[in-house]
Amino acid sequence: GTKGGASVNQFGRLNSGVWLNPTAVDFEKEESDLTYLLPDRFDRVYWHLLHSATRVFSVEEAKKTTGNTRIEYQSLKQYQMIAKPLGLFTDEKAGIPRTAYKGVIETRLQNNQFLFLTPRMEQLQKDFEAAI
Repeated sequence: GTKGGASVNQFGRLNSGVWLNPTAVDFEKEESDLTYLLPDRFDRVYWHLLHSATRVFSVEEAKKTTGNTRIEYQSLKQYQMIAKPLGLFTDEKAGIPRTAYKGVIETRLQNNQFLFLTPRMEQLQKDFEAAI
């Protein structure tokens, strides 16, 4: 929230453009099938996206590449160096980038392709072991 809380509104500036949807959605009555969000199904699809993304070594290279791309980071400091120019959160909690899912941070480039910032492939394989 914008008042109180343990983070003392540290993201207030970044969240100031985020608004609550004024239309309530009753997800229990929603006809959409959301089972694809269950961990086993989601992880399988997400692993495929990560595994099929072309590994590149810079954002500039990613912008020149057709399709989804992946840059591996070796440390939190290296992640921060890649993330900051992209306008991504650079802070961490317990050694994991704050917006990460299993160490993966995703963003989209101008051509609407995904750019995944990931730990080394060996670590990804361990983290997604059940989905492989």
